[in-house]
Amino acid sequence: MAILYLPTLILFCVLFPCFSFATASLDLCPLNASQIIGNTNVTWGSVLNVTIREIGGSSYLRPDIGGALLPYVYTIVVIIIHLPVVIIRVVRWQKVQTWSLAATVMTLAVTVQGYASTSFSPERVLTWTPLLLIIDAGSMAQVLFLIIEDRKLLSRLRHALRSSKKTEAAVLLSAVPAEQPYGAHWSYQGKVVDEITLVQEIGNFRESREGFIADANSPEETPILRDDSFYVAILAFLLLVTVVVLQILGLDRAVRGVRGSTPSVSWCCPIFQPFGIAVLDGNCDIYPIDQNFVKGVGCIIIPGVRQMAWLKATAAGTAIALILEVVDVCLLSFVHTKTRWRGMKMRRPWCTMFGGLTVLGMILVYGIIYASTLPPGISEKIWVVQNADEPTLWAGELTAAGLRGAMIGWNDGIFSAWRTAYYGSSIPQ
Repeated sequence: MAILYLPTLILFCVLFPCFSFATASLDLCPLNASQIIGNTNVTWGSVLNVTIREIGGSSYLRPDIGGALLPYVYTIVVIIIHLPVVIIRVVRWQKVQTWSLAATVMTLAVTVQGYASTSFSPERVLTWTPLLLIIDAGSMAQVLFLIIEDRKLLSRLRHALRSSKKTEAAVLLSAVPAEQPYGAHWSYQGKVVDEITLVQEIGNFRESREGFIADANSPEETPILRDDSFYVAILAFLLLVTVVVLQILGLDRAVRGVRGSTPSVSWCCPIFQPFGIAVLDGNCDIYPIDQNFVKGVGCIIIPGVRQMAWLKATAAGTAIALILEVVDVCLLSFVHTKTRWRGMKMRRPWCTMFGGLTVLGMILVYGIIYASTLPPGISEKIWVVQNADEPTLWAGELTAAGLRGAMIGWNDGIFSAWRTAYYGSSIPQ
């Protein structure tokens, strides 16, 4: 399995350097002794004159709110749910209609929540990217088209609409007095009936109108408005439209982000607190520290190289997804239901099924890589400048935040719109 993901890892290392070659000595950085650090009166000259202290052990650097991709544990759960459903959709699609609808509703809920919480911020694209919606679009298209065919909904609906144009007045107008020697009789639809029979005919007409008359040639005798599959088809159609609308919104925002500059992304670490004012890394880059006592960590701003790459991937991937969805709709619309290739039914949304599983695999791989590596732009070796009673310089090492850091960044990004319901009384800024 690892061999299958090797090309992805090589591509990742080409796009984003997996290894940094940074200096391990502070003396190699060309620091200006008179330069003031941050919004303080501390200069680098006063800091470099003190003894460098060592931080015992390393500390993690984790993404801030909305700075993490879907954690790989969550992705594995999604794959475990979708993979068997996709297989069953190929052979016995009727058995997984409920699963498909439920999975789509869940994905839409998470996507809408991500849109609302992040406001499509470019620096939080890892949280709101709509790439996962492709598999749900194909799922809803399959449910919609195959239910329509299996239950003959279009012909039954046309028949029902034609029948609904009749009115009870038309029934009464079709009944005219007939000359009979005994009692009052009426000529109704070519038959001579008495008043009791006429009343019964009108009652039958009312019942048929209320439930929409079923097509006489249909194997389904249930009136269409009393057929559960009719409402399942309507739900599938509404969910499909919602998926496409969300994809178009995400595509538009991703294109806007690509046209802008590289976003700045916040990353946090416990050793940046307390009293930290700046971080100097092995690349000789200086990052001011933003103290946030609500979070319990200090944060620095790093260029969002990964975020810019994912903005481009979201723009290109969503555009391709929409094209594949159109192709699948054509397959479901025009391919005959009995058409097979090597025993497999061809009237299936093949493009979105394989495309969706590919997206899940890519997100899984990148989720593992992101959780186990530092972001491009900062080295493992760092020096933290603190300013309590006097300037202090600490030497330490950063490590990747792992799964926990990814979960914190992604969960905060998804649920930040809940405010006090999620954070409690202390809401980070």
